Amino acid sequence: MIYYKPVLSSLRIEDIERFIGITSYVTGHEGIGGVIKMRSEDFLVWEVLETGLDAKKLFESSSFVGDFGNYILCVLKKVGVDSIRAVSLLASRLSIRSKEIGICGIKDKMSVSWQFITIPSSITEKILEDGKTISVGNLIEVKPIRWFQHRLSSRLLRNNVFRVRIRNPKTTDVQKVEEIIKELRGKGVPNYFGHQRFGITRPITPVVGRLILKRRLGEAVAAFLSDYSNLENEKNRLVRKELGEGWDLGRAIEIFPKSLVYERRMIESLIKNPGDYVKCLRTLPLRLRRLIVESVGARIFNLALSEIIEEDRLNEIEVGDIVLPVDSSGRADKNRPITVTSRNIKQVEKLVKDEKMVNALPILGYLSPIPRSSKGEIILEIMEKEEIDLKDFMIVDMPEASTKGSLRPVIITKWSCSVLSVDDESFTLEFSLPPGSYATILLREIMKSENPLSYIGRHS
Repeated sequence: MIYYKPVLSSLRIEDIERFIGITSYVTGHEGIGGVIKMRSEDFLVWEVLETGLDAKKLFESSSFVGDFGNYILCVLKKVGVDSIRAVSLLASRLSIRSKEIGICGIKDKMSVSWQFITIPSSITEKILEDGKTISVGNLIEVKPIRWFQHRLSSRLLRNNVFRVRIRNPKTTDVQKVEEIIKELRGKGVPNYFGHQRFGITRPITPVVGRLILKRRLGEAVAAFLSDYSNLENEKNRLVRKELGEGWDLGRAIEIFPKSLVYERRMIESLIKNPGDYVKCLRTLPLRLRRLIVESVGARIFNLALSEIIEEDRLNEIEVGDIVLPVDSSGRADKNRPITVTSRNIKQVEKLVKDEKMVNALPILGYLSPIPRSSKGEIILEIMEKEEIDLKDFMIVDMPEASTKGSLRPVIITKWSCSVLSVDDESFTLEFSLPPGSYATILLREIMKSENPLSYIGRHS
């Protein structure tokens, strides 16, 4: 029996955003309310590469071209499943490892998504047979596009395009939406990590991540399996609660729903290897293990950004800040940080105003630079309160999940947003964001919903 006291069991709807560190709005206009993602087709998202290749257009109209390469570039269309799970399903279908499939980024579960992937050319026959798409149930389809020389990574992604339907808004006055968009253009869209980075109904990743950082692996496993939220699916909540109260793994493997794929793998591992919590955690895909660890830094980033916004300093540049160059697509170059000094501050301020540079905060890791400014002091104060040290991110028990940290812009640069259509019951918006930015954060400023569950299609 692992002793673990649930953290999420008392979580209320009104606590969700504060729990993940999002406490502020940039805009002062009243939001339009409404609900997104009531249906998967209400939330469309697709990738555009640096070369201009558009995933949605290619999936709908292209045929395979090219001569030869080390990889095959494909478009993965998925409905109602997250990217990590989709890649895992595809890897199983092709009899390869998930890490052999290259992706640019992770797309929402409750959506229809078109994203690029690369697959090793060694399995050409399975991919190119009859030129047809590969399907896995009704969840994913994969269409081969062309030969490709390199494994796909986020560096090749230019932007994500979204087409989102907001149902049941409080108003269908287009002018109100346009006023908010205009205000955002003047003040900037805060670059929070979005709700889905942590989970809205059960934001467990920073809880598990913190336990891993503190080498409390048994508790980390218990948290992942048994910590329950009253906002999640009732069946899932009840089986988690029962496991936490009695820690009967044999009973758990019988009652845990098959939809809880990761949990069932972990339980099976514990039954076969009692007390081996490292092996248990390693049943999770490597991408997910890293996301769990990195979610601790993501939450601290959000908390710091919220405090900066509350102090009305989102666009302030001060000596000691760290800024990043921004390319024409709005992507910040995290490998070329520049520290603001008394000598360059005027030049930096001009470049930031021209969207050629952007202020940044660290996503914590063992090599994270902390700004030598008041913004850095905010980060350090939060770290002290959360009892987190940079060295914690060097994970001795699972080195592969360690993170050296990175830098993240405090605002979203080079974005666009417009009202595509409106009727008596909904708005449809189309907008474009650079890689790593969250659609729900832009929508949050427009909707200002009192109930964060409205961002996952739920009224209550």
